[in-house]
Amino acid sequence: MTVIGQPDLSGDATIDGSGAIAVPLAGSITVRDLTVAECQRTVAQRLADGILVNPTVIVRIAELRPLYVMGDVRLPGAYPFRYGNTVRAAVALAGGFGSVDPRLPNGGVADFLAAEERVRQLALQRRILLVRQARVEAQIRGQTTFTPPSFADDDEETQAIVAHERQTFAAENAALREQIDTLKGQKPHLDEQISANSEEGMAGKKQLEMIRQQIKRYADIYKQGLGTQNNDFQYRILEANQEATVYRIESEVARLRIEAGDLGFKIQQVQSTFDRQAATQLQEIQDRLEDLKVTLPAAIRMRDAKLRYAGDIASRDVKHSITITRTRNGKTDVLDADETTLVQPGDVIDIQTTLPGSLVSNSAPQGGAYANLSASRSDATEQAH
Repeated sequence: MTVIGQPDLSGDATIDGSGAIAVPLAGSITVRDLTVAECQRTVAQRLADGILVNPTVIVRIAELRPLYVMGDVRLPGAYPFRYGNTVRAAVALAGGFGSVDPRLPNGGVADFLAAEERVRQLALQRRILLVRQARVEAQIRGQTTFTPPSFADDDEETQAIVAHERQTFAAENAALREQIDTLKGQKPHLDEQISANSEEGMAGKKQLEMIRQQIKRYADIYKQGLGTQNNDFQYRILEANQEATVYRIESEVARLRIEAGDLGFKIQQVQSTFDRQAATQLQEIQDRLEDLKVTLPAAIRMRDAKLRYAGDIASRDVKHSITITRTRNGKTDVLDADETTLVQPGDVIDIQTTLPGSLVSNSAPQGGAYANLSASRSDATEQAH
């Protein structure tokens, strides 16, 4: 959370079990079930309630709750959540499916499935980065919409990725627009103050001129011996006080004009900060895409090598029973799932493997699985190229 101009109020905040975050000075703020844009408005409203004047708040998700993978996987444990993750991706993070019977030849099936999932995961990362790159480039160009790249298939995962980036695009642009509109909204008020003070200053100058004319007339009377020195002194004091009033008003007008001029600079500063963050994000995306140009083809070659050792066992009827335990708002649900099910932060994924009797053997790999599995690998291979 970044509060513009308030580094002491900015920083990371952890969402506790009740769905709230602790904000300095503002205390506990409930953000459960809020979008990023709604969270920004909620925090800004709380800070505006007697703490700051027109606060500008920017919120980003730094880290989501991890996934917990247990059961028949090689490395059970907690793993970072990434948007678009499926059960298959979680299994890959956990080292792939584990062998439930030691007589399976050298764990070849598990090795191949883990390599296959790594290819799919890297291809998914590439797809996410390409959509995100299109979004950030549109933001840098100041566009109000962005067009995601087209892919050979438009599956549910791809639609979810595009929907997420569109939501991020709308939320970040709305936050930027709100900051700029807030600053622009101060201009009419400043103009009104400048106009009112200028009129007051002109009236003060007229009064000062009248006092000076009165002093001049009284000086003539005093020279004729018809006035007193004390009255002349009082007029001089009145003149000095009026001059001070006029100078004070003119000083206030000058200050307001400087403040009005600074609004343009502040607007440029907000836009520059947004553009700089977008440019940094774009560079990070491009760096990761460059890495994938190396890692994805290497993963494909590794998968193909693993396939040669998996043999025809990979084509047998190996079944995985998958359940997801999901807790939300204090309520726990256990859901049946498959390898394509999208997971959510904090999910506990339990993998149980069952094998047909004919699969348990000590036979060596026969190499008959390549044709059966080539279709599942075509999308990742196409994306790698």
